[in-house]
Amino acid sequence: MKTSMYFNYTSRSLLRGGQRTILAIFCVAVGVLAVVALQLAGFMLQSSLTSDMRSSNGGDISLNAQSAPLTQQDLTFFDQLKSAGTIHNYTAVIGVTGGLKAATSPLQSFSVEVVDPNDYPLASQPSFVNPSNGSVTNLLSNDKVIVSQNFLDKYHKKVGDTFDIYIKAQAGSGATLHVTLAGVVANQGVFSQAGNLLLISQKDYQTKAPALPAVYSAIYITTTNQTHTDSAVKAINRHFPLVSTQTVADALKAQQSSLDNINYFLEIAGLLALLIGGVGIVNTMQVLLSRRKTEIAMLKTAGYRRVDLYMLFGLEAGLLGLLGGIVGVVAAAAISYGVRDLMQNLGFNVVFALDSWTLASGVVIGFATALIFGLMPIVQAANTRPLNVIREIPENHRASSLALSIFLLLLLSILFCLLSIVILHNDVLLGVEVVYGAFAFLLLLSLFLSLIVLVTSKLPVPERFNLKFLGLILASVAIAALTFVVLPPFGIILFVASFIGLASAFLPRSLKVSTKMALRNIGRRRARTITTMLALFIGVFSIGLVLALGQNLESQISDVFTLKINYNVIAVTTGTDTMTLKKQLGTIPGLSKSTADTFTQLVPVALNDQPLRQTLSTNTDRQTIMNLLSNMEGYDLTQTTPDVQIAQGRNLNASDAGTDNVVIHPQLTGSGSLHMNMKPGDTITVASLDGQTRKTLTVVGVYAGDIFTSHIGNIVATADTVKALSAAKVGVATATYLKIDPAQTDHALDKLGTIVPNATVQNLADIGVGLAQQLNSLLDVLVAVASLSMLAGVLIIANAVALAMLERRRELGILKSVGYTSGTVLSEVMIENGIIGAVGAFLAMLLATGAVRIIGSVLFSLTLDMSSVTAIGLIVGCALLAIVTAVLVAWGSVRVRPLEVLRYE
Repeated sequence: MKTSMYFNYTSRSLLRGGQRTILAIFCVAVGVLAVVALQLAGFMLQSSLTSDMRSSNGGDISLNAQSAPLTQQDLTFFDQLKSAGTIHNYTAVIGVTGGLKAATSPLQSFSVEVVDPNDYPLASQPSFVNPSNGSVTNLLSNDKVIVSQNFLDKYHKKVGDTFDIYIKAQAGSGATLHVTLAGVVANQGVFSQAGNLLLISQKDYQTKAPALPAVYSAIYITTTNQTHTDSAVKAINRHFPLVSTQTVADALKAQQSSLDNINYFLEIAGLLALLIGGVGIVNTMQVLLSRRKTEIAMLKTAGYRRVDLYMLFGLEAGLLGLLGGIVGVVAAAAISYGVRDLMQNLGFNVVFALDSWTLASGVVIGFATALIFGLMPIVQAANTRPLNVIREIPENHRASSLALSIFLLLLLSILFCLLSIVILHNDVLLGVEVVYGAFAFLLLLSLFLSLIVLVTSKLPVPERFNLKFLGLILASVAIAALTFVVLPPFGIILFVASFIGLASAFLPRSLKVSTKMALRNIGRRRARTITTMLALFIGVFSIGLVLALGQNLESQISDVFTLKINYNVIAVTTGTDTMTLKKQLGTIPGLSKSTADTFTQLVPVALNDQPLRQTLSTNTDRQTIMNLLSNMEGYDLTQTTPDVQIAQGRNLNASDAGTDNVVIHPQLTGSGSLHMNMKPGDTITVASLDGQTRKTLTVVGVYAGDIFTSHIGNIVATADTVKALSAAKVGVATATYLKIDPAQTDHALDKLGTIVPNATVQNLADIGVGLAQQLNSLLDVLVAVASLSMLAGVLIIANAVALAMLERRRELGILKSVGYTSGTVLSEVMIENGIIGAVGAFLAMLLATGAVRIIGSVLFSLTLDMSSVTAIGLIVGCALLAIVTAVLVAWGSVRVRPLEVLRYE
């Protein structure tokens, strides 16, 4: 056979396929779209986070000292390392939080880094947006500041603007700095993940805010080679055991581990959509080739061998895959931009970029997928015996035919597994687990859906109302009532279904016939119906589960910050600000009650007389533990006792006045996730922030519950202990708790900004809003990923309807010849697909509800449930989507003229 014959034959065959060819292409395209779009999202995230890791790390070594800040005296150690040649250079950074208003919510705050312009940054010079030839050394002086592009976009400032920034201290009052915007740097290189950042020089900062402690939270270091890097890290860890160090290799390893997990998740989600699209290819090829049995018989009679037919139909499938791959890649390039925006909402600064290898591989994946899933129908079609077709003898389902089908299914699974392994970066074990795990789950689900389809297809549509039918309706109403008690939304759906069933007895005859035909057609092509239900089930289940978990968790967060807290605004002050606020509390709008405790920052030194460098040397949660030991809240025990619920030991009382007894956080005990195994009777040695005072605290109890209910200090102590451990330069800080009418919170915050502009004010409702926003951003990503499976389901519906119209062409012609109108025939298609969509979505949401309850109980120890609006909305929406899709596809087919059909047949 000539090569041109292959291409002419297959291309013309695809052109004759028309709508069915387009749907087959889309089946491939949606799978390729999912895989490539999610791979591109992973590529953009990886390139943004790891493209210049040395710059992102701030140098060869970055030192994080937020839990144990370093003082000016500590910097002499780094001077010694520099003199010895162990390090090449270093720069120390003071990290604080700032805002453009006196009372700034966490959502509107930004990072302020106080740096030495002569040595910052070390790794690489930033890329200036404005002025283009700017430098940190030249611009950062005389109260001038530099901001990131993200800062400029969020706060709408421009170069030359003058404004006030309000520095918020960790303990006590902050400071107000009047600054001028001198430059803007791009969020790339050293500032690639900086977010909303403002840089100010150390000289200007210390001149304008002399009362604030000059403690350093980060040190960035450069070395001449890896040997010196390793030596420096060992020396730093020995000298400063409470800080954490990170080399470029450490940063890359940490980032790569997280990125690998994200990429695997995205790729597996894409593979699921590819699998669903592949099933659509199987359906399409089976129907198209079954309609060409006469053609196949003539080809074989003319002397074409099986291998020739394999080549012909294989090339046809390959062209479908190639076209589908191209369409999918083009769509993926556009959709990946939206996925990138969703990822940026999670806090990543992701630069849009397209990877040519990923795009090219998408076309190859489309080609391979079409061949893999087209293999089974191609081989079965090529085995058609010409004599059986010519004599119109039905095919015998012999044991050999069954064995061939089983063999082809096994071969299909192996080939798809190999393709999945390649997509998953040659991870053989993960590829096998994902593919065969998915196959096992889908097989079990198919068996269950097969039973549901069988029952649905047998539902009666009586000619007239009778007692037997009434008994069935009453039984369904009883089931709906029982379901409503346990699962209200599903009970409502079953009530509606029962009413529709009852109404079917009183429908006009034409609608009765359409309904009955729709029900019987559901069971007639059971495999295709189950395939459609599977695709819808996966999409609806994923979306329903994500939405339900998000809504429940958001509700729980809202309850914590609105119903379970005694106070909703906290103001931390020092010095004269404390007395000023106390005197003017009565002027704050909406204030109903208030209370005040002392508060301070600490430096933990030892646990049970054992230095922390030994206790925490192997603990991977060192920074978290340090945070739980680094601040303290004090109570005047002669007047009150801490409002905490005790989990172990006892609470502080009047007898503890004058002692150093404390109550600690539950995470520090054996039952906490940090596994510190602390208990009443243990001791904690701590020092003041300036290192001038040291005390040994005795643990007498462990509190339980959320710290926001009564205190912000992780360690609960006496007022005398807090006073003794407060740094002399800062003084004793006071945390004032305010209960303000939520309707007047904004006015109250403005008033606080006027009374004590340098106070660190915290609106707890803003924390809840911030958490909710982060949760919603995560949900947006998950829903977007789940929607790809839903899109594949829609295409499966469209494909199934188109193939059904082709198979039932004679049936349509006969129906129209005996008086049925196009509208009547179309109504049957709408009813059939509406039932399929509704039943598939109903079962998916039922399982999602069970999953939500189990997850809530096991993971969160909460009672979570499915919202009625969400459940009913998704079920009804899925049914309507199935109906609309069916109408769009079947609109032309149902208008066929009977004479055309009968002559064709």
